[in-house]
Amino acid sequence: MDRQLILARNLFVAISIILSIIIQFFNCDYADAKEEPAPEALISPTTQLLLGTWSQHNNRVYTLLIIRANGKWTSDYRVEGAASKIVERKGQASGKWTLEDKRLTFTVESSDIEDVWPNGTVDLEIVTINKKSMSLKYPNSRVTTWTKARVEKDKKKKAGAASITPKISMKPIVVNLNKLSSKDSNRYLCIALELHLEEMEATAAIPKLHPRAWDSTILFLSSLLYNDVKTFDDMKLVTNRLDRLLAPYLDGLLTKAVLTHVMVTSSMDKVNEFIISHSLPPPLETPPDGEKASEGEGKKDEEKKSKAH
Repeated sequence: MDRQLILARNLFVAISIILSIIIQFFNCDYADAKEEPAPEALISPTTQLLLGTWSQHNNRVYTLLIIRANGKWTSDYRVEGAASKIVERKGQASGKWTLEDKRLTFTVESSDIEDVWPNGTVDLEIVTINKKSMSLKYPNSRVTTWTKARVEKDKKKKAGAASITPKISMKPIVVNLNKLSSKDSNRYLCIALELHLEEMEATAAIPKLHPRAWDSTILFLSSLLYNDVKTFDDMKLVTNRLDRLLAPYLDGLLTKAVLTHVMVTSSMDKVNEFIISHSLPPPLETPPDGEKASEGEGKKDEEKKSKAH
């Protein structure tokens, strides 16, 4: 009996120890989970401002810089032609970034614009940064200013807040297609174009299309040949190029350019019909007060004459 009692007592002690270990484990795990900060709290205020899409325009050069939360970045480099308003893509770079205090380091992993983003690392100092702009200082003391190109969505958006996906309709565009020979017949490309923008709050101001965007579109389309637009697949390529062409003029808000109507014709009558059918009706004009008065007097005179007869 004494031996059985000792075994039972030892078994009870062992079970008690095991249970206490299990309880301590769960208590520690719960405490750690409770004290773990939210993902947003792990991001410094400077990093939160840094994330997003930035743009820079200097003379005829457009540069987009996209800084992502996963530690990666990409940059798109575009140059406006000296003799035209066409913005051509010159190259792209990408890599990883780190931030320590005010020191911003870009590691360039891939670049076909080494004069802008050389391979290796680029160390910059953040001079100033806010929701709209930031100034970066290079090792040679040169300071560049960037503006926030993309309207960031508010994570704490009010419940039920209305939002819209704006569309900008351009007036009908008609260009005379380029010809390989003067003997070739004239062909006209007629398009109706819509620009779809990113979702934004209903109360936000819709950006206006810069006049240069119209000039760039005309010059680009008029440089095309008939062989560039004769099939549906050809026009898809044209649309993709219009996306890249017009994006810098809308601060990175453009999601896609959509061709709602396309026609290629050699008839000017067809061209005129296209312009008329796809143009917005003119606003109703209210005649000046003087004209209204004269019209009223004319009607009265006519009524008097009819009564006299």
